[in-house]
Amino acid sequence: MHRLINSVGDLTFLRDREGLEITLASVLYELLGAGRLVLWRVAANPQGLRLRQRAALEGSNRVALSETHTPTHELPLLDSVAHLKACFDAKVPTRLDRNASGRHVHVFPIASDREVIGLLEVEHVEGLREDHERLVTGMLRVYRNHLSVLDYSEHDELTGLLNRKTFEGYFNRMVAIDPVAPVSVTGFDWRGSRRSPNSDQHPWIAVIDIDFFKRINDRFGHLYGDEVLLLMARLMRANFRESDRLFRFGGEEFVVLLGHTERENAGKVMERFRKVVEAYRFPQLEGVTISIGFTCARGISGSTAFERADEALYIAKKSGRNQVRCFETLIEEGVLKHKVAAESEVELF
Repeated sequence: MHRLINSVGDLTFLRDREGLEITLASVLYELLGAGRLVLWRVAANPQGLRLRQRAALEGSNRVALSETHTPTHELPLLDSVAHLKACFDAKVPTRLDRNASGRHVHVFPIASDREVIGLLEVEHVEGLREDHERLVTGMLRVYRNHLSVLDYSEHDELTGLLNRKTFEGYFNRMVAIDPVAPVSVTGFDWRGSRRSPNSDQHPWIAVIDIDFFKRINDRFGHLYGDEVLLLMARLMRANFRESDRLFRFGGEEFVVLLGHTERENAGKVMERFRKVVEAYRFPQLEGVTISIGFTCARGISGSTAFERADEALYIAKKSGRNQVRCFETLIEEGVLKHKVAAESEVELF
């Protein structure tokens, strides 16, 4: 019992989500005496749900992988792993007969308040006893409740997107050349970012603003305006990658942190989303459009990156709205006159 209480204490002490997942896997591996344990995150992708391995433990081998280790499109499809898909669909623990290694396989759904977000795969020589199964479900309930506390403090109350105060931390992790392991992750072979050697690929930040949003509030009221914000957040979740970070900064302003890619592709991603919003039929409205400004996030602070994207957004709105503008392109075209001193972030006007 003392060991279990300490394990719960270790888990609920953490605030870093990567460390939290990996610690959960480690704690359960030890408490269950498992032969093998894998914690999977279910990742959204336009081509179908994917499986992202976060931690794998077997004997003395303990591997932890960062969220950026493998691009989402390279991950295995959930549909391709029958026993994991069965548990995901059923949303209850499942048990299989012995596998090729001679172990019983148990799969437990890992849920947030809204949906199944991951799967815990446990292999055990004798099969888990009923009290072991209750232990796992109890620990996963503790984990879910702890996630709810973190979600409340880190997410916008209306839309469920990340809030402004979390931006700097996510920005710093995204632009890091090779993310370091969370402090809480010890005893694991940590595998960080697997980045393309392409020097043209960089992280990007985009600021998105709903055009004429005040008119919507004035005409239909703030409750309807809130409905438009909720629908916008839903469109963002459906059209950006699992590895991208989505924020509501307040009012009708949203921010996207886009993973490493080329400038041209970043522009295509933003233009595609602009068209998605333009084509979407918001209830009672003839049409809602957005303006977007984006910029490269390499080698600068989060505040500077936001300011540059916001300047590009200002040009987009000043030029007629419902369009996408890139800060770097505006510099090259002479529309913006900034001269940026290398390495110093000092801007001369």
